[in-house]
Amino acid sequence: MDDLSVMILLIEDDEDDYVIIRDIISGIHTWRCQLDWVSTPENALDMISSGQYQVCLLDYRLGEKNGIELLKVMKQKGFDAPVIMLTGYGDHETDLEAMKAGAADYLEKGNLESTTLERSIRYSMDRANALKAIRESESALRALSGRLVEAQERERTRIAKELHDSIGSNLTAIKYILEDKRYRMGAANIPQDGPTLERIIELVKETMEETQRMSTNLRPSVLDDLGIIAAIQWAVRRLQEVYSTISIETRMDIAEDDVPDNLKIVILRMVQEALNNSLKHSGADKIRLCLQRNNDNLELIVEDNGKGFDPEGIRSKSDDGGGMGLMGMKERAEVYGGNFRINSGMGKGTIIQAVWSLHPGAFIL
Repeated sequence: MDDLSVMILLIEDDEDDYVIIRDIISGIHTWRCQLDWVSTPENALDMISSGQYQVCLLDYRLGEKNGIELLKVMKQKGFDAPVIMLTGYGDHETDLEAMKAGAADYLEKGNLESTTLERSIRYSMDRANALKAIRESESALRALSGRLVEAQERERTRIAKELHDSIGSNLTAIKYILEDKRYRMGAANIPQDGPTLERIIELVKETMEETQRMSTNLRPSVLDDLGIIAAIQWAVRRLQEVYSTISIETRMDIAEDDVPDNLKIVILRMVQEALNNSLKHSGADKIRLCLQRNNDNLELIVEDNGKGFDPEGIRSKSDDGGGMGLMGMKERAEVYGGNFRINSGMGKGTIIQAVWSLHPGAFIL
């Protein structure tokens, strides 16, 4: 870090303390330090918006204000440079509170000297750089995961189309040929040995139905033809045909255009998985499904009144229908920049919630 120029912002309401800290910083010879001083939280928030500071020294006491409260506001505004809290009277609880709020270090002014401050700044900046690299790696990995999901869905769509258009069409033609053959032969000329034409036709019909089921599971055509709202309603109707004694209440407080196109299949998969899990394992007699827009957020909620479970014991699992499992749902939601939460407990039912930001700067591939 030799020959490095470090921009330091000091937020301190006492001018005498400013002079003392300035003199301590002047004793740091590892870098060329430039110190800017502000004495009020309001001026501090104006200064951090410039994005030019590599480190911030923040006094714990700012008149009637608390430095930790200001630190929280700074973090909310996106200030990601390390913040070192300074205090005249340190204690363990305040130290922990500062760290929890996002402080990189916590130093007592009475013990402050150039070597101590230099080491704290150096460690804090190194840690901040490491965390930034991790965040960038996570962002790149998430983008890659998103592209893999997109590629998987494109392949599913291609295979579903092949099943429907090619194999499905051929099976339909074979069925018609066999039925025509049976009609032309007449009952008197049908051979008595081997499988009957009726049985062969029945097998072809079963294969056609299985092919259609496979095609639908790979990529429901209703999603592409009618959209996400109709697709969710279709999925609910299919499940209600099987689980007729369980009430599924749906609420769609959203317009079709509110949902980004590449997020629609993710939401549909999550709805299918959440409903399947609830219907098969929860013992619930009522399920509530809601897809809504809340300001700039898109929110999916699936809630049941079943027996619940311990979220800490979740393990990824799949069913024969290609389910993602609860952890798979979480991964898919987060790949598209969403937040995923499970709220459950033994005897308390289960709430599954996913939220995506629709703000222009949000991460949706």
